[in-house]
Parts: sequence; structure tokens; C-alpha cells
Amino acid sequence: MATPNATPETTLRLARLFAAPRRKVFRAWTDPEELTKWFAPGDDFTTKVPELELRVGGSYRIEMHSPAGNVHCVVGTYREISPPDRLVYTWRWLDKDMSETLVTVEFYERGGQTEIVLTHELFPTAEWRELHAQGWNGCLARLARSL
Repeated sequence: MATPNATPETTLRLARLFAAPRRKVFRAWTDPEELTKWFAPGDDFTTKVPELELRVGGSYRIEMHSPAGNVHCVVGTYREISPPDRLVYTWRWLDKDMSETLVTVEFYERGGQTEIVLTHELFPTAEWRELHAQGWNGCLARLARSL
């Protein structure tokens, strides 16, 4: 379901099929140790999850460390947690001048595999949407290898 004020220009939607059961894929998105294995745009990054309070209203903090030593930190609050079906949370970069956005990840059983549909919306511009598309595509490729 689209958020009011979301438009095609400011909304990113990606779908991927993973060769793993839905509960395992959902856990990869909600367990700090699992997130460190894949949540970064490329294999040359390292990821730390210093905070992940998995409850509605709980917060998270994910740090992606680049090879150059830059730390890209994203924070947010969980709005919906429905294992193993759906996860909704806010998204805000600490090191970028960008307003808060919203991420919805839906998990579908597909005959022993899992399809995820990721919707990231409320970007301020199409350019921000495209930058995040690159990052998410890298993350999802790494997720497929980590499962």
C-alpha cells in the first residue's frame, strides 16, 4: 500500500527471489549478526549494527564502513513487524542532507523459495531514488550469496 505523497518518481520498488525459506530470509533482515553479513552495497564494505531494537517503535542503527574509511550510518524506527510476512521502518542517513524515507519489505513463500518485494518511498528526488536503487541492488546481491 502506497504512502500518501509517494509518487513513481520518489518511490523505488524491487522484487527478488531467494533460494531460502521465508523465515530464514526474514531473520536475515531482523537479526543484527545476520545483517552484518550482507547489508552493504558492495563486498568491500564492512557492516556494524550497534543498535537493533526489534519491536514496533524500536530503533536501529546500521553503519556501513567503506574501504576509504568513510562510515555511512542509517537510522530509523520500526513501524510494523509481522514475522515472516512484512517489515516496515523509517530510514534516515546521519551523514546526508535528506529527509526521512520509508522502507517496506514484504516476504512471500514461493514453493520453498522466498520472494521479497522492497518498496522504499518518499525520496526527495528521482536522483536520490536512483542512488538508493544502486545500493539496494548491491545489498540484495550480497543477501542472495549469504543465504
